[in-house]
Amino acid sequence: MCLTGTAWAQESRRPFAEDEEAQTRLQRGISLYQQNQYAAALEVLEPLVVHHPEQAVAYRMLGLCYLQLKQYQPAATALRKAIELTRAQEKREDAVARLALGRALFLAGDPAAALPELEYAAQRPEADAATLTLLGYAYYRQGNEAAARKTLLQSVARDERQAEAWRLLAELDVQAVTATPDDPAAVKRAQSSIEKANRFEPAVATGLRGRLLVAQRQFARAIPELDRALMTQPDDAALVFALGLALSREGQLERATTTLTRATSLLPQEAGVWRELGYVHERAGRTEAAIAAYEKAAALTNGQDAFVTRALERLKTP
Repeated sequence: MCLTGTAWAQESRRPFAEDEEAQTRLQRGISLYQQNQYAAALEVLEPLVVHHPEQAVAYRMLGLCYLQLKQYQPAATALRKAIELTRAQEKREDAVARLALGRALFLAGDPAAALPELEYAAQRPEADAATLTLLGYAYYRQGNEAAARKTLLQSVARDERQAEAWRLLAELDVQAVTATPDDPAAVKRAQSSIEKANRFEPAVATGLRGRLLVAQRQFARAIPELDRALMTQPDDAALVFALGLALSREGQLERATTTLTRATSLLPQEAGVWRELGYVHERAGRTEAAIAAYEKAAALTNGQDAFVTRALERLKTP
């Protein structure tokens, strides 16, 4: 294959319509992709785009292969080229490439760049529930909770089997209760979405249930739920912090100290974690440790946390 490909690449360029080797390569690449042989498909397709850089389909297939191989930056580059060529040559949008580009950008950690591609794909008549779930996730990552909830509800309305959509809806609902713990409607909505998530991911639902109990200030009930969840999700930062908070409020200061210290390593930029750790140290009589934790919280909030300011004044006053 390599020798044939090298000899072919060294030939004088012919139009794609007259280049039987190029046409064969394209079909071979598509066939290998359909057989889930993504690396083999790349070997066939990469020389093709060098020899025929005007072929949008070849770039699209390259991008799809890279995406399946989790090589997100090369995928985005190839898919953008496919989109540009299709617009220039055919005066239309390549819906497949735009959805794939949205996925590649999102998975590469750039939800802002992914949004316009995913929004376009979601508006297409053939858009499926998985596309809506991914768009909802992108909105969630951008902090647009209203758009995330609306899109995720559309996803589960189209297909109730969307486990990730239910998990994210439950996450949003728990956050809502954290903001308004005395709202019965918000609590009921969170409980309902957690039960839906429980059908697909019981361990995740257990953690969400524990966090919901913390939001409702039912700390004693939350602790065993969070302990169970952390057995399968030991590095989930939100669960570790929730457990540390529950232990703190239940007066289990030594275990709270250990748990919250771990939470600071997982969430080093979260002022609330440092504030709670300072509170635990203060109640345990560890003044210097309390001051250090409170000062970290103060730095992260630019001195705007009144509780932390008062605590530091109190601890530093002779």
